[in-house]
Amino acid sequence: MASSTTRARSAIAVPQRALVALVIVALAAPMPARAQAKPPLVVRAPALPTTPPAPSDALPDSAWLEIHIVDVGQGDGIWIRTWNDGDPTNGRFDGRNIVIDGGPDASDAKNAFYQYLEQHGYHAARLDALIVSHPHNDHYSGARSLLKHFEVCSYYDPNAANGSDFANFVDAVRVETCDGAPVAMHRGFANLGAPAWGSELQVDWLWGGSINPVAMGGSASARTNNASLVMKLTYGTQNVLFMGDAEGKARNGSPDTPRYAERAMLDDPVTAAKLRATVLKIGHHGSESSSTNPFIAAVDPEIVVVSSGRRNFNGPFLPDRTTLQRFCTHKPTTRIYRTDQGDAAEGRTTANDADGDHIVIRTNGKTTIVEARQNGQPFAVSSCTP
Repeated sequence: MASSTTRARSAIAVPQRALVALVIVALAAPMPARAQAKPPLVVRAPALPTTPPAPSDALPDSAWLEIHIVDVGQGDGIWIRTWNDGDPTNGRFDGRNIVIDGGPDASDAKNAFYQYLEQHGYHAARLDALIVSHPHNDHYSGARSLLKHFEVCSYYDPNAANGSDFANFVDAVRVETCDGAPVAMHRGFANLGAPAWGSELQVDWLWGGSINPVAMGGSASARTNNASLVMKLTYGTQNVLFMGDAEGKARNGSPDTPRYAERAMLDDPVTAAKLRATVLKIGHHGSESSSTNPFIAAVDPEIVVVSSGRRNFNGPFLPDRTTLQRFCTHKPTTRIYRTDQGDAAEGRTTANDADGDHIVIRTNGKTTIVEARQNGQPFAVSSCTP
């Protein structure tokens, strides 16, 4: 971990620029860091956000919230960047950096997520929040590099145990500091609280519970998958739902009968009412075990994002075509974007599947646009293709 003097109060940042096309095909370049960093977040009592986000007509057209789904190969690595208005005193538009997971590679040399943040931001910058959706190594291992090179202010996970390696990782998180203060630890669904990432942004934690899929005919790994934190961000009229590896059934189960985490969310009226989203980061890398038909109908996304690579799961590769087909059947206008775009045709393996198939989502609270890449080159999606 870098020292507090080495880590200046800088922030990862990208430029805010007028965007008029529906789909744009250029990644952003860095902009200067915030002039003044906010104090570190503090642990709050369990509660959903009590202040709704600013209505879309109160958001400047240039206030773009950015979500970078980085091609890390087989795994997840997501960077969320809020707009910076240059005023550190108004409690909104503070250029916050929120990270969900870190990809599968712990070494700096192989860690595509760490390299992406260094390329698009600043070394030793500040991460306002690090969220580990669940303790599988394709989600948390790469976050080790982030602990070494960035200042982490607040940490979130479902408090699901999964062996000594993850326990050692959490121990490494505990010694983090932010502006000289200890990292704020939020472990377990009841302790997540209402993050202070700016009053313009509403955060809803929809799942992060404990269920026993084995008793329902599922695998032992499904227990950890279904402990995943499920988070929804609302910005103006636009919403993004992040599923981690939460599932809805066993691979051989019926897609019409939700189980596991999806069923738990659908069965709770308050949670079910919040599932509708403009963008869905699909659960479990698009596995057949995710995205049952009732869940798809409840979310009803316009845009679906799949974070996956070329790992062989005892035969199948993810995402499963049958899973993606369910979205196209539900709504043929759905656009599906993948971080494994073209990887199968290119003969890629886990050794080289982090090949620049990045997806950048931008919304100003009124409209949402997508920039997609294949092998680092612009890639457009015009129809629902499973």
